[in-house]
Amino acid sequence: MRERMLFLSAQSHYPEDIEGEIRTENFLDILLQRFDIDLLEYCHCRKDLPAQPRPELTVHRVKRAMAPRRPMLVPLNKLRSYSPLVRTDKTLRAELTEKCRLNAYTHVFISYCMLGNCLDVVASLLPEAVIITDAHRYGSRTLESRTAGKRGISNGYHKLGAALMRREERRLMNKTSLLLTATEWDALSFKAVSFADAGKVHVVPPYINLNEPKYNAAEIAPRDHSVVLHWNMHTSQGKSAALLFLKKVYPLVKAAVPDFVCRIISDKVHPEIAALAGPDAAIELVAGAGQTAEYIRRASAVVTSLRDGCGGVIKILEAWALRTPVVCGPRGAEDLICEPGRDILLAGTTAGFADELVKLLMAPELGSIIADQAYRTLEKHYSADGVKEKVLSLV
Repeated sequence: MRERMLFLSAQSHYPEDIEGEIRTENFLDILLQRFDIDLLEYCHCRKDLPAQPRPELTVHRVKRAMAPRRPMLVPLNKLRSYSPLVRTDKTLRAELTEKCRLNAYTHVFISYCMLGNCLDVVASLLPEAVIITDAHRYGSRTLESRTAGKRGISNGYHKLGAALMRREERRLMNKTSLLLTATEWDALSFKAVSFADAGKVHVVPPYINLNEPKYNAAEIAPRDHSVVLHWNMHTSQGKSAALLFLKKVYPLVKAAVPDFVCRIISDKVHPEIAALAGPDAAIELVAGAGQTAEYIRRASAVVTSLRDGCGGVIKILEAWALRTPVVCGPRGAEDLICEPGRDILLAGTTAGFADELVKLLMAPELGSIIADQAYRTLEKHYSADGVKEKVLSLV
């Protein structure tokens, strides 16, 4: 008999959070294989995009209350409320209480953006339930990475925020039954906070379903002299990274390989990018996702990110699945299990990016070797079958 699970999620609809939303959707798909799920979605309800429920899935939506923006610097006695997470308002708390009263949930899954007061509420309402939490992008390590190199009063503020977040991590470790992280580094960070609860922590990385039709023909695609820019360009970081590439990297590559083509793949292209690319016939703007896989499959290289905030991890895995070599910045691949120079090429400067791209354009056999090695790494660590099996064995 299938058990019943309460699944708590929130939708921000911010482009910066696309990888987090994909991760939450993947967890939902996996858990539906074993549980009947009540999905409680906390969002700015958009009635023009209704959920498509399945027989084993019941969707409930709670309208998210609008909150005014807080200034960064607040009185010290209010720093305890510092957190990037969703806090429960009265409507959400009432809905949670009602659902827990009417249903005997054996398991509760709390997505990473709902780990504010929701964890306390659920733990008090369902003391016997198995609480599973997703700690993607949660924790002091993320905050500390944002403050690296910063100076002044804001640096001290963020360090204090990171210390308070570590306290939140200890609370989370104590109250959860199973804590899932996206990377080994995050898992080690949580284990260091509470050695007594270290056994609760497990790594569930992002994954790619290699059985999808678009990945099946990857081995027979002929290469062309093209480089694909593939990252989240809806964000300010993504836009600035694209402009940086076109202004600093593209001219260097063009000088070395005059016949190469640069393709920019994005659902929406910022006017500044379009204006910069417009006069040059060698720069192609590709809108929509219909032919994305085909362009990547034929490319000599894929550039996934030059800067933080471009959301490159999923893009890297997609390129690996299509057997195309990837060039990215050092921070873009730090959360992946890979060997630079073997599975992926890293570059820390614009000149470095140009050098790596020229190598791949001039020596296609090098790209094939790197792509094959990356594909084996993908099969070993990031294939859907292995990740799904691990999640179901844990719950």
